[in-house]
Amino acid sequence: MSKSIKFGEAATKVASLSPFQSHASSLLNEQHFYQNSILLGWSERDAHPVTLRHLANFGKKLTKEKLISSANFVRTELPVRLSLKIRELQSLDYSVINNHHINLVYQSYYHCFNAFRKMGRIETLDENDKFCDFLRKVLDDHLLVLPHLMMGALEVSILEKMRQEQLDDFMSSMLRSRISRRVIIEQHTTLSESFQNQDGDTLQRPPNYIGAAFQYLSARQQLMTCKDIVSSYLQSLYPELQMPELIIYGEDVKFQFLTNHLNYIYAEILRNSLKSTIQNFIHRHGNLSRDEVKKLKPPPIVVEITQTKKNMTFKFSDQGGGMSSNKLKKVWSFGKSPILAEEYLANFHKMPGLNFNFSSPVVSESATDYGDLSEMIQNIGKMESSGDHKQKSVLISLVRRPLEFTLGISMPMCKVYTDYWNGELDMRSVEGYGTDVFLTLKKLGSVERPQLDKA
Repeated sequence: MSKSIKFGEAATKVASLSPFQSHASSLLNEQHFYQNSILLGWSERDAHPVTLRHLANFGKKLTKEKLISSANFVRTELPVRLSLKIRELQSLDYSVINNHHINLVYQSYYHCFNAFRKMGRIETLDENDKFCDFLRKVLDDHLLVLPHLMMGALEVSILEKMRQEQLDDFMSSMLRSRISRRVIIEQHTTLSESFQNQDGDTLQRPPNYIGAAFQYLSARQQLMTCKDIVSSYLQSLYPELQMPELIIYGEDVKFQFLTNHLNYIYAEILRNSLKSTIQNFIHRHGNLSRDEVKKLKPPPIVVEITQTKKNMTFKFSDQGGGMSSNKLKKVWSFGKSPILAEEYLANFHKMPGLNFNFSSPVVSESATDYGDLSEMIQNIGKMESSGDHKQKSVLISLVRRPLEFTLGISMPMCKVYTDYWNGELDMRSVEGYGTDVFLTLKKLGSVERPQLDKA
């Protein structure tokens, strides 16, 4: 079957492979796209280099004046960062930005930019409360940006509109800046909630405080939580098999981090290890009867924890059969071959309840109707939220996506999240035996370099 015929079938099955219809938006026309003096004025400014300690200083000995100052920092910083991303999108080939999903992201950013730049200075606590309501709406409206970016990347790969390296750079830039904006917003909204609930006019913080959005976590506890959730799902698929044990070596590490980010990284690594271990175990014992296999126990997943004053390293080892060196080279890339990208895109569209006949997720004066989106897809966006009251349900939804619905984004996403926090993620594999994944994270309280400057 020829490539052109196969692509034709993909376009028939997936209506959104067609270009975005310009009549559906005032933002998609070449005159607007390349000529906008207001946007250019904002994009010529520099985003302020921001560290976690910078944001944390707003929260140490929190007063009304500091809270108002924090609000105005967010109010003026976000439109600069959004304008830089809009200009980056405008620098893409017009055939790329004309992609249905990429253009919805563009519209979302542009409407959000306009909403921020029109806001007046915040002077009172009541005005800050209204501003926080607006910020929460921004976060809610942008939950769908992440799935759109993923599907847009796959469609760009199918149509071969960008080289793999270009696509990886683009996705990394968009995702890292997205994390920065969300952390800046959530630090302020969480500070505002803390100030409202405090006794007295000043809120004191401990010396090692790095921000209201960060929780103290136990590495061992988070690993076990993620393993239990993944194992529970896999057990439902293989009810007659014993699940691999998780063995953890080394002293427990307690540190401050965004719970969702850490859990997503842990869960995806463990999901891949457990899945491959079970499937390799079944393959190796294919000559045995069902009753004989039930009595055997798959090899364990081993995690070794080591730490220094500023770093912590987690080595995940499995006996899941490993992978070829050629496959290993591609594991971190968002860019896929056209055939593989078509397969992953088809999996997106097979998700239960997924419907893309909805308006773009933008901040506007009118309410936005997102249509019938599945909970799983929404949670892909929610995983960036820092609040911890619904962590487990979000995590369950993510890791329980059907095994056959491979999306090709879990390891590239983990790589971006690890890189954002100045960590490292690497993989070594022996084909026919197993894989080692090395995750190194910085202890955020010890890091002085800017981390939220990836505008």
